[in-house]
Amino acid sequence: MTRKEFLKLLGAGLATLALGCRPESATPRRKHWAWMGASVGSDDDARRTFARLKSSGIDALLLHENREEGPAFYERLIPLAQAEGIELHAWIPTMMRAELLETHPDWYAVNREGVSTAEKPPYVDYYRFLSPCVPGVRAYLADYYDRMAQIEGLAGLHLDYIRFPDVILPITLQPKYGLVQDREYPPFDYGYHPECRAQFKAQTGLDPLELEDPSANEAWRQFRYDQITAVVRQIAERVHARGKPLTAAVFPTPEIARTLVRQDWPRWPLDAVMPMIYHNFYDKPVAWIETATREGVEALGGRIPLYSGLFVPALTPEELEQAIDYALAGGASGISLFNVESLTDAHWQVLKTRLAS
Repeated sequence: MTRKEFLKLLGAGLATLALGCRPESATPRRKHWAWMGASVGSDDDARRTFARLKSSGIDALLLHENREEGPAFYERLIPLAQAEGIELHAWIPTMMRAELLETHPDWYAVNREGVSTAEKPPYVDYYRFLSPCVPGVRAYLADYYDRMAQIEGLAGLHLDYIRFPDVILPITLQPKYGLVQDREYPPFDYGYHPECRAQFKAQTGLDPLELEDPSANEAWRQFRYDQITAVVRQIAERVHARGKPLTAAVFPTPEIARTLVRQDWPRWPLDAVMPMIYHNFYDKPVAWIETATREGVEALGGRIPLYSGLFVPALTPEELEQAIDYALAGGASGISLFNVESLTDAHWQVLKTRLAS
């Protein structure tokens, strides 16, 4: 190497350091995830699934909790996943929990008509959402995640349904329930639990039930964003104290998340986020995955990685490959697939070709 070439190379290296960037070769390898239900079958079945995931380029599995088995469910599967090189994370619904219906029916979310999800849930019977304003709810959830975080070998904890019920459903889901939700309607507008009303009134002097148009009141919208954020913060504090990372499944873009389910996820103290960029729910083309991914990445400002959630049932194998490309072009650090059970042999082959090579 000549002196001139050496100086040129040195200058390029110093410029890279000055910009706070790493050389291309030092860029961390992308990471890919998948969601999977609790029905994993026998140990041999689980081993085969974990091995297939790894050989197809999936690094981490978000495995749904098994309420009947409890921590023993993960304790049985963790060594099997580790043997195949798969990280196992506990996928846990957060605000949507039915186990407190008998002991604490007063902890459940209340809509603008004064009806609780304990009495009459919206849309489907399992939509039994807790109210984030209730101190007992926050303590219960923080304790629950803390216990789960103590499972030896568990790679991390994953929040799902960390939100209010949908005040507006994604556009293609509305006909399924015979609805036209062109604005916020009282039966689907939640956050009116007595605790929420009292806390909001203490902050602003206003009762949200007396607002002429609750949907237009910025303080009332922000209050509900903050309630969910407070739940996340309390859980994150406990999980991080156990040395475990915390991730979350969220709605596809920051604006959609705030508008439809009161999630302000760019503010949350997470270690990674998985926006559910399910394009067909919003009557969008596959290419929209890139746009939505970019919006999320920009909102996070590089603070944590974003892994684009892809809805496998709406993607042919060819479209899955396109979706992966769009997600990465939008700045995602990888993808997360919903779900393992929906993958056909042709989908698996795309993953092996696209991710594992």
